[in-house]
Amino acid sequence: MRDWRILFLAAGIVGLVGVGGCHDDSDTTTGNLSVVRLTVDAPETAKSGTNFGVQVRALNVGLAGVHSGHVTVTLPSPLTVISVQAPSDSSAAFFNGALGGTVEWNLGTLDSNSESKLEITTMGLLSPSEATKKLTVLATMTADGVKPGDAVAQDDVTLTP
Repeated sequence: MRDWRILFLAAGIVGLVGVGGCHDDSDTTTGNLSVVRLTVDAPETAKSGTNFGVQVRALNVGLAGVHSGHVTVTLPSPLTVISVQAPSDSSAAFFNGALGGTVEWNLGTLDSNSESKLEITTMGLLSPSEATKKLTVLATMTADGVKPGDAVAQDDVTLTP
């Protein structure tokens, strides 16, 4: 039975690392018998002054749960966060400042073979003299067994006038 679990875990790690290498918007890490994949999905382009959505997902395909999970999402200026929607078993809060918007998402425990998704509504506003601007949305995750820098994902959005 134990050999089967180790084989399953190894296959999951190989599969996720292979898939994770195909996308610049995700990162995969392992720790404490868990395999966590963090992804950010933003549209390729967004129009200045119009709301758009960004999704952040945390997926655990490991044998153990991920405990004390926390994700910080940074949206650079001129993006501001309008609202966030977190699953009922987690919580999220946001604030906007001169450098853009930040979302703090407390996952709590991400059980084995489960996924949690955060929905962010944001908007960017270019000044009349600004041209198209490429912006990078960045998400970082920490948890028990997941150190800062182990799970980092990003996606680019081009803000157009």
